[in-house]
Amino acid sequence: MSHFYLSHVRTVDEEWVASFFHDLCRVVAQRTGRSPDVVGVRGQPHSSEVSVDLLGRSTVLVVLHSPRYFSQSYCRAELSYFQRRLNMQRSRTGHSADAVVPVMWEPDPAHALDAVLPYPPLGVRSQAYRRDGLLHLLRLKARYRSDYEEVLRATADRIVVAAEQLPEVHGFDAAGSHSPLGAPVPAGGQAVSFVVASTAEDDLPEERRSSQYYGKTALDWSPYAPGEHEALVALVKNTATALDFTATVLPLDQETVDRISGEGAPEQLVVLLVDAWAALRREKRLLLAAVDDRSPDATTALEPRSRDDTESLEQTVTLDELLDRTLPLMRGQHSEYDRWGLPDAESFTSSLRKVLIRLQNEALKSVEPVRSPATPAEGLRTFPLLGRYSS
Repeated sequence: MSHFYLSHVRTVDEEWVASFFHDLCRVVAQRTGRSPDVVGVRGQPHSSEVSVDLLGRSTVLVVLHSPRYFSQSYCRAELSYFQRRLNMQRSRTGHSADAVVPVMWEPDPAHALDAVLPYPPLGVRSQAYRRDGLLHLLRLKARYRSDYEEVLRATADRIVVAAEQLPEVHGFDAAGSHSPLGAPVPAGGQAVSFVVASTAEDDLPEERRSSQYYGKTALDWSPYAPGEHEALVALVKNTATALDFTATVLPLDQETVDRISGEGAPEQLVVLLVDAWAALRREKRLLLAAVDDRSPDATTALEPRSRDDTESLEQTVTLDELLDRTLPLMRGQHSEYDRWGLPDAESFTSSLRKVLIRLQNEALKSVEPVRSPATPAEGLRTFPLLGRYSS
């Protein structure tokens, strides 16, 4: 186990971040009697990859907060992972650990540090740190050496005291690798609605001849495992559960559209699972268009199209043009990962995990922060969720 993981905006101020990381490792090593090489870890300075392995083997998350912190997906993912470890630990033991240490790297005029990171601040007297941040102290270390060392000591104190090992959150993998599925959903898990835009076997458009992928209802659609009804539904539920979501699966009908478009619905997370053939039916096109108009921050789409479905492959151009006309907003969204024409269950699952992680990160970036409550008499602190979804 490492004593701490340093979360920060990468490629920016790298020389100063490396200097602080080196100094903090040295001070923590002196306190613990361990080697400086093993007490602290951080992500690769010039990479946006998130190592869940390093996060899972760290006891404390040290956050170097700056105005750009929440604009970086890897920063949000790192904080989200620790938040979920804290949630699971609290659900198991009934108390919380002081396992997130916020450090002001640069002041953010738009957002106070204790508002965006509702964890106990560093107990330091330095006016220079509270006014200008740690980066300023580093750049002018000759003038502010005593202030800088005070911040170092205060950060190391928090790290060394927090010796309790947090549980790992199995399945939360911001890097997109495959982790075990089926972890229980802790209290307060985020809700997501999966809307299946397909049809029943007896309601297929006349152009669709391959009926083996369909069943009695739209939820029986099984694009990767013909004949195994609800295989896709089971796959998305398991994947969502592994990422601590509470999943609801709904067919695309007027009742569902009303449900996700009503008052307060813009905050509801929706993942549309699209069968391109369904868009051949006029009533489905109208419903798809209504979902396409939802907030892009709370709505996304995935389209399974199995490479074993030769009929779909033969009609690739026709189906793509149909989706372009039916879902112009979703089809026009830029994404760093594939969401359309997913050829097998493995690529679908990988894209689904990335979609859900993006939704988690959007929640962290665009929330109205929640301040931490007063410390109870017994000295234990609670760590509320960072906020709620905004429209």
